[in-house]
Amino acid sequence: MAALAGVSGLWQAAEQWPVWTGMVLTAVAVGLGLKPGRLAVQRWGGRSALSAGPVRYSLAHLDALDPQQFELAVCSLLRRDGLTAEHVGRAGDKGADVLVVDHSQRRVVVQCKRLRPDRRVGDQDVQRVNGTYRHDHGAHFAVIVTTGGFTAAARASGPRYGIQLVDRDALERWADLGEPLYGILRVPDEGASRRRWILGSWRTGRIARVTANQQRP
Repeated sequence: MAALAGVSGLWQAAEQWPVWTGMVLTAVAVGLGLKPGRLAVQRWGGRSALSAGPVRYSLAHLDALDPQQFELAVCSLLRRDGLTAEHVGRAGDKGADVLVVDHSQRRVVVQCKRLRPDRRVGDQDVQRVNGTYRHDHGAHFAVIVTTGGFTAAARASGPRYGIQLVDRDALERWADLGEPLYGILRVPDEGASRRRWILGSWRTGRIARVTANQQRP
């Protein structure tokens, strides 16, 4: 109905102001054709594909996704954890499929590798992320998430370069069992702790005030 109303309104405008309507439509078409317009459409399309609210994915579900769908699923999981996450994966993304700002206001690069369960992310992939996440994205650290595993060389170099590795087992704990990613990786997040402390203090103070009011004669 909304689409029909929009088309009807556009038709009436074209009949009354044909020149102005043509100019506006031309400007919109040109704007969408330029790079900022294309990126805005892509970003809107990516957000519309994200799940709303609490999400949970089984490994079988994640295995059935294509690479871009897997990136969107990872973005949804990050948002489920309360992190600010934006899907940016596309050609020339310089190793960033999802950009995150966590509770401590740290910038984090997440790269997603949708592989078969028996495949491994190699050290060359870790090296590529290491070469871009700080200099190109200004991130504090990076995370590589895969439906497969990591080679021994990748596991050795990842922590050395400040890159957290999420293999299939960790992904199951995060995506299916609902554990927060930072808890699995044992990444401290002072901002989240501070917010929990403030919220807890507020609740404690509120309970104390209510109890005091109830005890008054």
